[in-house]
Amino acid sequence: MQTFGLVQAGACPFRGRGRAIDRYATAFFTKKADLAALVCDDWVVLSERHGVLDPEAEVEGIDRAFDELEPAEQARWSMEVVADVASRVRKHEYDRVVVFADRPTRNALKERGGLLSRVSAAGAKTIEPLAGIGGPDRQERWLDEQLEIRRDADDPTAADLEADLGETA
Repeated sequence: MQTFGLVQAGACPFRGRGRAIDRYATAFFTKKADLAALVCDDWVVLSERHGVLDPEAEVEGIDRAFDELEPAEQARWSMEVVADVASRVRKHEYDRVVVFADRPTRNALKERGGLLSRVSAAGAKTIEPLAGIGGPDRQERWLDEQLEIRRDADDPTAADLEADLGETA
């Protein structure tokens, strides 16, 4: 099974040009990225300014938070991101798409971009591990726990992440 991760970046704390993984390197983003690297075969950064980015892509480090975008901008962004994700799912034959994003972003991707139906039509299942966990503080604690468990595991896959959650979309 091939798994593809989507890791939401927040507002960028750094100015200037650099790799996406470095430009968005807040503690919260890094935890999500570290878990995605452990449980996913491939993963990308979701940037409100740039859309879908490979972690090594060179970007300008200025971004807004997703909820600061106008509703029309959120809808356009969601449709573009989902089109890119569905294309990658088909191209690489991913079985699962794991979304490490906050509720407003997940909802926009699902409601405005058609994430669930388009990913399903492309042949994959969507997993939302941060859904139902609460706010950023509780999510960070959960990420810390998952990282600790999986760093020592022989095979830290998204399949067991899905089983641990008992939640799939």
